[in-house]
Amino acid sequence: MSPIGRVFIVLNLFLAGGFAVMAGQLLNKQANYKQMLADEMDLHEKDVAEKDAKISDLVAEKGNIDVAKTTLEQQLDAARNTVAKLQDDNKRLSELTSSQSADLKKAVSLQEAANTSAQAAFAQAKEAYDASIKAQAVRDDAVRAKDAAVAENSNFRNDIAALNETISRKDQEILGLRRDNSEKDLLIAAAKVRGFSEAMAAPSLSGTVTNASGRLCTISISANPGNVDIQDQINRRPFSFAIFDDSGYKAEAVATSYVESANAVMCTIRVRNGGATIRTGDKASTQQ
Repeated sequence: MSPIGRVFIVLNLFLAGGFAVMAGQLLNKQANYKQMLADEMDLHEKDVAEKDAKISDLVAEKGNIDVAKTTLEQQLDAARNTVAKLQDDNKRLSELTSSQSADLKKAVSLQEAANTSAQAAFAQAKEAYDASIKAQAVRDDAVRAKDAAVAENSNFRNDIAALNETISRKDQEILGLRRDNSEKDLLIAAAKVRGFSEAMAAPSLSGTVTNASGRLCTISISANPGNVDIQDQINRRPFSFAIFDDSGYKAEAVATSYVESANAVMCTIRVRNGGATIRTGDKASTQQ
């Protein structure tokens, strides 16, 4: 294999590796597969268009080279004909000098002129031959570039097929999750008909009111038997505390946020029992 061939093989390997790395990074970094497919298809279509344009340019260049090669071959044939003709003239003049000694000087002069023309024609023929060899090498490079572009397009199509398969699999997973959610919603609706309320699913927490002002109050958590993530529970489904003292139930307060550093829940009072006043020291529980 020629050195140029080895260079093109190495370049193809680097290009293939580069595209493989790029595809891997895209697959790892993108979360939205459909958008990733759209982006990849846009990029692919752009690359294909550029490659097709490059192939068209190379094909056109190959056509020009073939025309130039044909022209140079015709010039080479003409030069060869000229050399043959001059060689014939040289032979004829040589025979004439042997039979006509009187015209020897003139024949020698004509022979020298013929030799000069033959040398010029030979130089022209050699130049045409060298140009033909160069044109052939350029044509071979164009063919190799076209083959590389076709192989690269094939790799793009394979990548897109893999992405389509991944998206199809994810769509099936999403469909399954939606079906599960639908079944869960039906179960919750059925449970509510039978007397279930979302407040019944509240975590088991208890504590003491440390601050109360208007419709706001703060409950310091003293017991969390399930060691639940309170802020996560609030994010999922705001739950309520029953606030009471020794005299009985006073109000219901809905949890709005959790201050981890103070282990306290910020609440909004939703329901009061009559004109009950919430005071510091009142008890609070989600299971009361």
